[in-house]
Amino acid sequence: MKKKFYLQGLFGFAIVGLLFVGCSKEQAAEPETFEMLSFDAEEVLGLLPPGLTESTDTYAQFCVTYVTTAVDMSGFISLMEVPSDAQRSAKKSSGDTWQWSWGYGGESFTMFWSFDEDNSKKHWSLDISHNGGPAYDYIDAWEYKDGSGGEVLYNFNWATMYDYGMGEEAESETETLYWKYNWSKNGAGDYALNWFWESDSEDYDHVVGYNVTIKADGSGTLDSFLEDVKLYNMIWDTLGNGSWIMGDGEESGSWIAG
Repeated sequence: MKKKFYLQGLFGFAIVGLLFVGCSKEQAAEPETFEMLSFDAEEVLGLLPPGLTESTDTYAQFCVTYVTTAVDMSGFISLMEVPSDAQRSAKKSSGDTWQWSWGYGGESFTMFWSFDEDNSKKHWSLDISHNGGPAYDYIDAWEYKDGSGGEVLYNFNWATMYDYGMGEEAESETETLYWKYNWSKNGAGDYALNWFWESDSEDYDHVVGYNVTIKADGSGTLDSFLEDVKLYNMIWDTLGNGSWIMGDGEESGSWIAG
């Protein structure tokens, strides 16, 4: 029970973290020289047919919500924007590390942004330090140089820099917990995407997860999971008409484009 409440609190704390980090940079302008992920959630979601997004059917609305959750990693990508007051802290032949700090609620935080690349990929990492303490993994990402795919990983381990009164137990429960986004795009403009919240439970690997395909013509499919058990399979066509199956087929239905 202690672990359950800790993880629930950690989930909420992660959201708060996103809010205060985002707010700290509202006034900062991103220098054009810094590499950023090219993935554009609005472009992907814009492929969905209006007949689906404007449908009043409950399951069509579920579908849009699930797809948006799986696709919209923009909040994490925006956190990787380097503000204008960042200072270079290390220089490498293939990339640089920059850092910036701010205060919030009487506490001080420092972010460390690193960029590197190889023959096929670009790599980013963002670490966070609290009150001058050690830096913890925060966000890691990579993307193919041709923009055909990539990954964004949000690590919960950074929250252990706070004293929860749980010591090593807290760190062991969070060091392998993360949100992971993956995407790929083929030559036809079709997308395959997934999002999973990893679990350290012995009973299941993922708390929740989504697998999504969205074709260039707007049609697509979605599989949603809860604790590794398939919750829904949903399919829609180019007009937005769709169908759904719950679990292993115990319930099913369809909707008409709105």
